Amino acid sequence: DVGHTPTLAAYVLAGGTDGAAGVTSTTLEGNDATGTGMYALRGQGCAAFLLADADDSTTWSAQAAFAIAESSVAVLVGPAGDTIPAAIARKQAAGVDEWHAWVLHGDYVWFNDQANNLLRLISPQGFAAGKLVAQSPEQSPLNKELFGIVGTQKSGTPGVNASPSYSDADLTALIQAGIDVVCTPAPGGAYFAVRAGHNSSSEAAVQGLDYSTLTNYIAKSLLATCGRFVGQPLTATNVRRANAALNGFCAALASADMIGSLDGSRPWLVVCDSTNNPITSTGKGFLKAAVQMHYNGVIEKFLVDLQGGASVVIGN
Repeated sequence: DVGHTPTLAAYVLAGGTDGAAGVTSTTLEGNDATGTGMYALRGQGCAAFLLADADDSTTWSAQAAFAIAESSVAVLVGPAGDTIPAAIARKQAAGVDEWHAWVLHGDYVWFNDQANNLLRLISPQGFAAGKLVAQSPEQSPLNKELFGIVGTQKSGTPGVNASPSYSDADLTALIQAGIDVVCTPAPGGAYFAVRAGHNSSSEAAVQGLDYSTLTNYIAKSLLATCGRFVGQPLTATNVRRANAALNGFCAALASADMIGSLDGSRPWLVVCDSTNNPITSTGKGFLKAAVQMHYNGVIEKFLVDLQGGASVVIGN
């Protein structure tokens, strides 16, 4: 107040709560009718989303359905300290076999909370999702270093004797079941990374997370590219313009190496002309474009044939 000299005083804040009491996976999932929880993201254009620490697998199907509707990726996680057999059974029971969902094993991670000067054990969702959305959509999080992790439940608390790393059999069991895991070492070295880079689909052609993010990106981009033609007269000129716009978008993707081919051939084809727009369709206000794109894919396995020995003749 005016005329009063301010004085210093010390106050102790104690007895507060973190606000987590009563918050469950159902709370985080929310309600679509009221726009609460996950459904507050409706129409926001999120590339990926996660319900932090929502380890209740009974919500996974709802999260996957929401991700499908929003052209997004749901980052799911099992309970802390989960076992591999239990994780596999849980995923099978949830019935999530979908390229819009990414299931992480319940091997929670330790990070150094410098603000509070302590180690915290948290879900791997944040680290994995952060890497996923920080990259260009044609990239996979596979083998990319996750900074800030100082340990996992499997590798051990920092300063404590570590447990053995995942065996090849362990990783194979998880990956074949459509479950990814954050662990160390990674193929590229002694750092923490996701080891599969797979979504939860069992279909080999679409199970890469690069497929999930790139396909969703392309779908949303095509909506913007083609949307401006809605409401325009369906003339030969506008059809040519639409065809040119689609070819221009595909060319931009190829120029950025987001799509491509190993032999250098053009990795896309657009058909938007009279051949696929008969009067029976255009007369009802429909304009159709058929678009094909060849994705680059991701190197998941690098095979090297080695011939070595004192009797080896180089070049033969």
